[in-house]
Amino acid sequence: MMPARKRGYASVRETDKPFTPIAEKGASRLSARQNAMYVDIAILDDDQEDAFQIQNMIFNTQGNWRVDQYTEGQKLIEAVEGGKRYDLLILDIYLESESGIDVAKKLRSIIPDTPVVFITISRDHAVEAYSMEALHYIVKPVRQQDVVEIFRRLNHKPEPRHILAIQIDRTLTILYQDEIIRVESHGHSTTISCINDTAYSIWKPYHEIDELLDDTFIRVKKGVTLNMRYISRMTNRDCTTRDGLSYLLSRDRAKDIRERYFSFIEAELKKK
Repeated sequence: MMPARKRGYASVRETDKPFTPIAEKGASRLSARQNAMYVDIAILDDDQEDAFQIQNMIFNTQGNWRVDQYTEGQKLIEAVEGGKRYDLLILDIYLESESGIDVAKKLRSIIPDTPVVFITISRDHAVEAYSMEALHYIVKPVRQQDVVEIFRRLNHKPEPRHILAIQIDRTLTILYQDEIIRVESHGHSTTISCINDTAYSIWKPYHEIDELLDDTFIRVKKGVTLNMRYISRMTNRDCTTRDGLSYLLSRDRAKDIRERYFSFIEAELKKK
């Protein structure tokens, strides 16, 4: 379904405003719960020795923790479907008969705001983990400082949120840059497509708006700039955004585009 479009003239500027990132929505709720009761954590890992090591590291971290261990994703899903709720999910990606990523997707359909941490033996699924807005992505062996970092992120101070201010029908409209999926040139106008199936066609040259976007955006071809947060797939020739649209990469810049995108993903996963 094509997004609803609003047309108008635009003056564009940029500023900052505090916000709570998606991955941290569960964090403020966690802090409130932590002051009053135990914090419930689920660990999914079919290697029980690894699971016990992570559990011990959690108990060695200051706080009131209650930990359940699962060796099968289906058992965890059934527990959640039965009403069990967790404040944090720690999921191994490489399970014997299933993928922790697939388990996370099923759990997200039931408890969408619960923070998820992925643990794995490699970085092969880093892009997919980021596309799911994972709180953290840890390569085994898990260390005590990794567990400390998990809880630091849960209580991380909100960071600035960049905006674009555009004028539609003489009304100033604020667009948060982290909600913009793409910016495209259409002749003398520019279309800004956002989440929630909303798009704005404004009488402003594409290059002027492109210059005001923050460094989470990348120009993938002439007249098309994408928010790297919403790129779900990147190949040698093209990329796909989360809403299912694909774009061929500029042939002379394809290598640089891929390198910058993967560097962005890695930096986001390591962000402190």
